[in-house]
Amino acid sequence: MRWRAPLAMASMSLVCALAAYAEDTVAPENLSGLWTFEAKVDPICRFTGQARLQPTDDPARFDCELTARQACPSVDILYVVEQSCTVTLENGVASVESSIVGFLEGEPTPNYLPDHFQLAVENAAHLKGILLGSNAYPAEWRRAEGAIS
Repeated sequence: MRWRAPLAMASMSLVCALAAYAEDTVAPENLSGLWTFEAKVDPICRFTGQARLQPTDDPARFDCELTARQACPSVDILYVVEQSCTVTLENGVASVESSIVGFLEGEPTPNYLPDHFQLAVENAAHLKGILLGSNAYPAEWRRAEGAIS
């Protein structure tokens, strides 16, 4: 439990740095749509996924759903996890708070935490910041390109 206080302080420092950086950026009016994301979680693992953000009555809040995929082939671990989420946009920082809906692949485990993000809005198609899970990891979101059928 001792590691939680330093992790919380480090995460808060990263959030403050994101907010300071984001003040110089212009937030798009609408983050709605399909996004892909990636985080650098570990040299032996790959963390990727996709998210769908939908507008709400509040232009600074979006409902979302995401599917995260964590693959660590060298240690035979694969998780694909469906999550519901809420995105709050404030001062150019998008805060993503998630809840696990279910495990699509991999055995359910209490060790897999919901995937939360703190992301500075770089532009209408790029968000950059951190994934907050068991630790803080560099993360990027990019607006999905192409037609939706």
